[in-house]
Amino acid sequence: MENWRTLLLQWLHIDVVNFTWVEQLVFACILLLVITIIDRFSKLTINKVLRRLVRASKAQWDDILLDRKVLDNLVAVIPAILLVIFLPFVFVGNEGLYNLTQRLCWIYFVAIILRFAISALSALTHILENSDSFKGKPIKGAVQMVQVVAIVFAIIVMISIIVNKSPAHLFTGLGASAAVLMLVFQELIMGLVAGIQLSANKMMKVGDWVVVKDKGIDGVVAEITLTTVKVMNWDYTISTIQPQALVNGSFTNWQNVFDKGGRRIARVLHIDIRSVHFMNDEELAPWRNNKLVGDFIAETEKQIAQAKEQGDEVAAQSLRITNLTLFRLYTQSYIKSLPTCHPDFVSMVRLMEPTPQGQPMQIYFFSNNTAWVYYEDIQARVFEYIYAIAPQFGIEIYQLPTGRDMQQMR
Repeated sequence: MENWRTLLLQWLHIDVVNFTWVEQLVFACILLLVITIIDRFSKLTINKVLRRLVRASKAQWDDILLDRKVLDNLVAVIPAILLVIFLPFVFVGNEGLYNLTQRLCWIYFVAIILRFAISALSALTHILENSDSFKGKPIKGAVQMVQVVAIVFAIIVMISIIVNKSPAHLFTGLGASAAVLMLVFQELIMGLVAGIQLSANKMMKVGDWVVVKDKGIDGVVAEITLTTVKVMNWDYTISTIQPQALVNGSFTNWQNVFDKGGRRIARVLHIDIRSVHFMNDEELAPWRNNKLVGDFIAETEKQIAQAKEQGDEVAAQSLRITNLTLFRLYTQSYIKSLPTCHPDFVSMVRLMEPTPQGQPMQIYFFSNNTAWVYYEDIQARVFEYIYAIAPQFGIEIYQLPTGRDMQQMR
């Protein structure tokens, strides 16, 4: 390497061996000026020529490389190479200064390569996140881990240049201090492992709606990194939580609801048990022609008549229709008839164990629209109708006494 440089300097009639320190300094400044001009010219070429070509192309990846300054950092490698080749040789007559300059140039070269690698990995992250094949995957966390490894490797190489030892010796020494490194980087390692678990087990991905009750988190996953998971809550605040906290704890992922196309509605009404009674013919008359419960009334009255003909009064009495039975079946038929009720999921109205607040009746079905606003509107319309229709069956919905109730008791 030095032979061709010597020949070049001889051809230029430059004798660096006999340079005074002033001449070395001047020559070094001239060399730095030339390298700076080359660097500026290279960047100007990118800004003027490549930028137009990139913007004119239909591909998106080249725009990302340009915006993330990957090309700028790549061009910066050229002056770094020139520095490594030429600058130390200016001080070839001074061995101490020559070695110092050479090491500084190599450290600068490694730093430039590291900057280029980090920017390239950052651009790769952006490209993969916008790709359909990798959308929702924790790409950023994995790339960040690679960036950390690259930084550690670059630091080790820089240290080896400073101490003038092979990097292999330093890597060998690191084996003895692995426990210390594990302690220092334990959050990064645990975060990476947790991120891999979240991805491999399909527990969470970017865009999922998650709820972590003990942390007060309720929103959409915005970002998954090595050490944090960012969630944009529905009030547009940002919550951060460690991936290992999600893996070791518990959370609810609502994304499957959207994927299946059905969102559950499960709400309980408390019915005043004192309002439950058998319905007479006069009360049943308005409902006999109702398409939701008319067939049930006709079939039940037929069974009662058959039981009476057979003299089975117990069966006839047990078949009598109560207003709660009719209300429950009417509500169930009403829900199934709704165009917003998902036909492929369970829908039912059931009575639960009585409580001091009355008889709980649960309305359980799935809406076929999972969007939050539409879901809430569907739910509201259903229960508004049920509240309004209940008195027509003689059913009273229980609620705690209010001041108005107390006034009526006087």
